[in-house]
Amino acid sequence: MDEGDTVITGHAVCYDGAISVTERGVMAHIQKADPVARRKAIKSILIGLAVGAVLFLLFDGLIGNVNVWIEDNAELLVEHHYLAFLLMLIPVAPVIGFSIYLLRYAGRIVQAERFPPPDTQVIRDVRIIEGKAAVWRGRIAQILCWIILLASVAIPLLIWIIFYSVSCVS
Repeated sequence: MDEGDTVITGHAVCYDGAISVTERGVMAHIQKADPVARRKAIKSILIGLAVGAVLFLLFDGLIGNVNVWIEDNAELLVEHHYLAFLLMLIPVAPVIGFSIYLLRYAGRIVQAERFPPPDTQVIRDVRIIEGKAAVWRGRIAQILCWIILLASVAIPLLIWIIFYSVSCVS
């Protein structure tokens, strides 16, 4: 803290464009919410809900047709087991992509030793966590991302192995 800064315990103090709050004599930095990021997040959620609802209604009607197609073309899937792999890759691809994104984000947390990482827009005021606590959060996030990533990759691989095993038997 510089000489010109004023600290009042329990109140917000503004210096260098950042907000700091003293709690029990410890300075806690607050990253202010970005109104543009907030609007962008709300729009993204609304668009995601609309697209998800439309896809759900489409696939709800088509799932019966897919089951019939699988029953009618079971021999094709057994002969060409890679098709079963590709079919199972479609529903898990978004999970794989999102877990890779979150894995990279967690890496930024660990590298910067700060949560949220620098240059991250937030939709509400967030207390900045630095040092070991931030690295700990980043490592936990990385572990969870790896678990999700490995599980989502394992699903199509297991389907491929099952269909491959059946193709070898028949």
